Amino acid sequence: MPHIVVEYSANLEDHIDVGALLTSVHDAAGSHASVPLAGLRTRALKREQYVVANGDPRNIFVAVVARLNGDRGREPLIEIRDLLMAACSETLSSVQEQQPLALSVEIQTIDAAMRINDNSIRDHYEELR
Repeated sequence: MPHIVVEYSANLEDHIDVGALLTSVHDAAGSHASVPLAGLRTRALKREQYVVANGDPRNIFVAVVARLNGDRGREPLIEIRDLLMAACSETLSSVQEQQPLALSVEIQTIDAAMRINDNSIRDHYEELR
């Protein structure tokens, strides 16, 4: 049940299609063998009010937080983190060349004993079974 949240400053939309960033991040996570596509959820949170660094309104931020079951072990989580960073860096490279941009990617582990899943997605898509 990987959950990925892409939080971003509203001014990012002046420079790229945020949907393309979400797709890039989603696809990157889904490319890892330990990430089940049927459980992967990627979403964006646009922030209208924010202050970045010196407060210059041109400053942009993107903060990606991925919450995944920690039972995968450290190495797969690091691999997923690196895939997410690579996807963001590629998608945002032109923005970062033109604008001041702060980018972060963080993995947070979920204790499997502290969550309950109920997911019928696999029931509806043969390729996800």
